[in-house]
Amino acid sequence: MYMTDFSLQSQRTKNILVASPGEQSPKEESKLTQLSTQLPRSLSTFETWGFGATGLLLWFGVAPAMHIELGEQAIWVWIPCTIVSVLLNLQLKRLGALWQDMSGGTPNYATRLLADYPLLGRYGAISYWLGWVSVPAINAIILADLIKSILLEFNLESPDGFLRVAFVILPYVVAFSGTRSLAIFQAFFIVPAVSLLVAFCVGGLGWLSFAPESPGLFPAAGVAAPSFVLWAKWFFVAVYAVYGCETASSFVAESRRPDLTLKCLKYMAILIPVVYVGGSWVLARLSTDPLAGENTFLHLLASAEPSGAGQHRF
Repeated sequence: MYMTDFSLQSQRTKNILVASPGEQSPKEESKLTQLSTQLPRSLSTFETWGFGATGLLLWFGVAPAMHIELGEQAIWVWIPCTIVSVLLNLQLKRLGALWQDMSGGTPNYATRLLADYPLLGRYGAISYWLGWVSVPAINAIILADLIKSILLEFNLESPDGFLRVAFVILPYVVAFSGTRSLAIFQAFFIVPAVSLLVAFCVGGLGWLSFAPESPGLFPAAGVAAPSFVLWAKWFFVAVYAVYGCETASSFVAESRRPDLTLKCLKYMAILIPVVYVGGSWVLARLSTDPLAGENTFLHLLASAEPSGAGQHRF
């Protein structure tokens, strides 16, 4: 049955394509325009899920810096961010099911929803782009700091400037090779990265809850709220990361199975509280050494070795 329907559709398409302009009805011309502008569905579910999990890794770019200034008070920033992000993912999953031929995700959905207010729609789309344009640079800084920390173990100097520039250029080189190349490159790294991040968050919460050496899951005196100025400052910074967990919606039009790609948004909505609330709480409770500075790797190392085994490396 499916093969028959496919054959009939192929024949209709062929008839439209071979007809001369004068022989095409308005309906056929509309169909031809749609066919000519449709993106090829070349990405597998695994590849689109690789893009979809990217937002979880943005936590590395914000959490340590927020932890330095706010400490445990950062949890009052992450909780409302997380609630909005979960709702955003569920809403985009619904919109993606309605508009499966639309690529781009959030900015394009917003532009269509705000069709009666085009200036507002463009403002939202540009703001979304500005939020993402900083990601390669932030990731380059984190990777350069990681390499620097490793080289220091061997008393070697790290060419920070060169590494940061190289790590900024690398994703663009891959991206201009095509979406499929970028998807394969992304999927190759995303599985171990997200797996280790989730293990860090779940393992850390488990250690805080049950380990005899644990300082406790919650502080005895509770957690005071930060001032509104500090809260607003870090909320503005945090949203670019936590709202980025809807990346899968950008590739629905290029997915061979858009229904399975959209399911990624639901599972990311489940992992968002684990990483952004759970991981930030582990960081706040276990990374207490001021010598870690603003180095993401050292903060994570201090949290992963809370007994102090990693303190000497600072």
